[in-house]
Amino acid sequence: MPVAYDETVQAHDVYEMAPGKIVFTFANKTSERGMFAVAVLPPGFDLAGAPVHFVPFLNGKRLLTTQAFRDLFRSEVIKAHEGIAIKDITLLFTDLKGSTALYDRIGDLNAFALVQRHFDLLQDVVTRHSGAIIKTIGDAVMATFLEPADAVGAALAMRNEIDTFNGKQADRALILKIGIHKGAAIAVTLNERLDYFGQTVNIAARVQQLADAEEIFVSEDVYSAEGVHALLGSREVGSSVFKLKGVQQDQRVFRITKDLAAL
Repeated sequence: MPVAYDETVQAHDVYEMAPGKIVFTFANKTSERGMFAVAVLPPGFDLAGAPVHFVPFLNGKRLLTTQAFRDLFRSEVIKAHEGIAIKDITLLFTDLKGSTALYDRIGDLNAFALVQRHFDLLQDVVTRHSGAIIKTIGDAVMATFLEPADAVGAALAMRNEIDTFNGKQADRALILKIGIHKGAAIAVTLNERLDYFGQTVNIAARVQQLADAEEIFVSEDVYSAEGVHALLGSREVGSSVFKLKGVQQDQRVFRITKDLAAL
């Protein structure tokens, strides 16, 4: 099908096409760039009465925080000396408290199986909340999110998922700790996987280390971000100022407890 860009380009045309392969041939007769989009509409759809709205563009930040991109294009390489500067990214770290005792109590094979199931649960939650798993480190997870509210929503869902999972076990085998921080970072490829480096990563990891059993700790930048307060509902939130290892400036960190209605 030929498509021509000329001085009188129409906003859209509607065609009925038979199933099968379709080849478009473009001819730009102007001196400017144009855009071509194809939408497959359901039968009877009234394009004039129900206009379709699209996200205006796919930026790098959205791409890097998409799990499908990380899974499908894991071999795409950003050289270490060509790292991409990300102006603002939200990072979430988790860890399991008492995992060493867990391995000792139920044996390596059983404990490993539980930990792997916990990874599957967390990855499903991360994907549902517009995030992507960066890597696992022992029993811990590092994930990235498009917005702070996405990360906080994922953290709350993670805690609920692990509670439900533990309810089906002989004892409360998995005890999750979560920390979240946001800021600038450097994206590079390391060991054939996209990874992040910088002080934001360090602070996010330190914030997670402050958390105890079933606690979610978030930095002040995350707590004050748009949409976060609306997620917290009846949960009690307390804050304290901490001196984090390797961080010059003291950090105010907020502790998110469980929903008071569930206690």
